[in-house]
Amino acid sequence: MNFIILAIFAIILGPNWIAEGYMKRKNYVTSAEEKMNLLDKDKELIILLNSYAVELENKINELKGIAEELKKPLKEAQGREEEYLSHPLNRLSLILQMHEDWEPLVKLMQQPVGQWPIGSIEKLRGELPMQDDVNEANHAMFRIIQAYGLEPKDVARGLLDGVQYSGGLSAKDCYAMGKFSFKAGYYQIASKWLSTAKDLLIKQPRKYHEMIGVTKMDITLLLARSLVANENISIARDILMKDPMFNKTSKTLSMHFIKNPPKPTINLETWESGGSFSDLCRSASRKHSVVTNSTRLHCRYNSTTSPFIKLAPFRMEVLSLDPYIMLYHNVLSDFEIEKLEQMSEPFLERTTVFRAENGTEQVAPSRSADGVWLPHRQTKPDDLKVLNRIERRIADITGLNLHTGRQMQFMKYGFGGHFVPHHDYFDSKSSFLEEAGDRIATVLFYLNNADHGGATVFPQLNLAVPTQKGSALFWHNLKGESYDYDIKTFHGACPLISGNKLVTSYSNDKMDSRVGSDVPSAHCTSTSQL
Repeated sequence: MNFIILAIFAIILGPNWIAEGYMKRKNYVTSAEEKMNLLDKDKELIILLNSYAVELENKINELKGIAEELKKPLKEAQGREEEYLSHPLNRLSLILQMHEDWEPLVKLMQQPVGQWPIGSIEKLRGELPMQDDVNEANHAMFRIIQAYGLEPKDVARGLLDGVQYSGGLSAKDCYAMGKFSFKAGYYQIASKWLSTAKDLLIKQPRKYHEMIGVTKMDITLLLARSLVANENISIARDILMKDPMFNKTSKTLSMHFIKNPPKPTINLETWESGGSFSDLCRSASRKHSVVTNSTRLHCRYNSTTSPFIKLAPFRMEVLSLDPYIMLYHNVLSDFEIEKLEQMSEPFLERTTVFRAENGTEQVAPSRSADGVWLPHRQTKPDDLKVLNRIERRIADITGLNLHTGRQMQFMKYGFGGHFVPHHDYFDSKSSFLEEAGDRIATVLFYLNNADHGGATVFPQLNLAVPTQKGSALFWHNLKGESYDYDIKTFHGACPLISGNKLVTSYSNDKMDSRVGSDVPSAHCTSTSQL
């Protein structure tokens, strides 16, 4: 699959959430660097496997050569055995061979082969993905399928959201997705994955799949159980009847599945069952949909929120007045975008989610990303100037007085990367928030155009905002002078089908609002309000 580079630079204006204690686990799902490393390990493992096969082949050829030498006297004696054995030299040679040759031959046969490749493979296995990584990868694909309404049979042949990607999935891959969906309690989609796996197993090498533990029996049984759990009992019974291995026990198995319904063992985020969030993600996909009936309010130049932008006003597209949501165009330069990526990439680690109730950070499935706080100890002086310049620009476009000395958190989302719908404020009575304050406003800087997926959507406003390079999305989380929480700012990030998405958070706990008045209209690119 082609991964199109996407980035978002997000700035959250509020308390200073400095994450500590990142989980030191390699992120094989969303990290482009770790995926490349994994590909290199795959190549190395295949080379080692071939080396082992070559050593086996050499030993086999050696044993075959010895066998051919041993067969020569038999061929010479064939049909005239008595005459052959009457010759004294032949008789001596046979006795010596039968007494002396087979002991070293047995030792040769017992001699271990390929110990170096086996040892190297065992060593590399410690660096390979674990079950948690497999679960996360399955979850990422499940998330994409749910958000964009995809069919497993299409995904298996590389067709995702109207785009035909190179490659596809094997019967083993589809079986794994079927098991994951089954364990999550999504029995209908599990049935589709398992039906696809069953069809693919007919076309793909069965010996390989059976060697790694994927058999027709496994797939058929789980398929029947998924169908029964989804109340398609007659279809499940019919599938079992048509299988020679189960036709005599189909009724018994069906009754067993009915009497012993499965219990989900994997908990997914509630939004992943669909709803308006998924509908908006599908509508905002750039690959297969042309958004019509755009209802943006209007565009204008903002030249009033600070003295500086009177000289260099920003193009501002009004997306909503209640709540106040604006999209500023051409806010970041290509140079600034490149610098942000360069100062962050080498230091990315697993990101966490803040828990307001106890003031701690935890890794959670609600967000899949890598991140780093900026500036860090190795941030260069020139990079600090870039960060300070961006902070001043935030104040310019938002009209908010910021206090310096805070950190930005730069985050990177990859395949299936997402952030479940949420509010940026916490609305918590914890002592931590009472001291630090809650998040007042949010600014998102988009660093490039996402090729496929990754839009920001507001389900309660029916609003979807695709990524636009260099632009900044800004909204207030709290209402005007009352500072009441605005529940309509509920928003999330659609899963990426291909590409990456980079996010940075900026924190500040005390700000004064000085948003400007109306300014002259100006032409700007339309954003889809759906």
